[in-house]
Amino acid sequence: MMHVAVIALLLQVGQPRWAALQDMRLGGPVDDILAKGGECRPGDAIGTQGSGISAVAFAQATFGYALPHSHKPGDSLAIRRALGVGTMCWAPLDSTSRVVAAAVDRRLVAVIVYFYRDSVLLPVDSVRRRAYAAWGRPTHHSPTLDTWSSARYRSYFMVPYRPPAMARQWPQSAQLIMLDIAACTAFDHRAHRAGAAGEVGEC
Repeated sequence: MMHVAVIALLLQVGQPRWAALQDMRLGGPVDDILAKGGECRPGDAIGTQGSGISAVAFAQATFGYALPHSHKPGDSLAIRRALGVGTMCWAPLDSTSRVVAAAVDRRLVAVIVYFYRDSVLLPVDSVRRRAYAAWGRPTHHSPTLDTWSSARYRSYFMVPYRPPAMARQWPQSAQLIMLDIAACTAFDHRAHRAGAAGEVGEC
């Protein structure tokens, strides 16, 4: 038991800063989300879950940015099957953020963090400052997609694209994305085995 605990500690210490946010970390147990009053459901559930995001939309918003290709709407069933090996969870991270995560073998492998206060989206610059304070300067910077990257973990500060008409009506939003690269690649292999179109990609 002591040997297992030491290995777990070494793995956590070896993680880059961008593999964690507050007390939520990639590779961490689902219990971290449940302890915050969160919920988890099977990853292949159909439709929008209690998180307010469907399994397919979640996969597109996390793994999709790391893959060299995107999955089409017709791949929805294959994506649900690929996520079916695990669970999707959601919980408040603090008073101004909410986390949605995917877990495999009860370990977190992909996370999206949304920021708002009293149902109002936090300003993009405010979210970026939080990311820089937690993770340091990004490996690659752009106005709408900062990237922090290592051999095993990749994280993003992202401002989702909105068509001009929508952008005029709604304020810009920003979110943070964290993912385990090996889990991302494994997801794409499962999706293509389940019938997704195109070629398997490496994250």
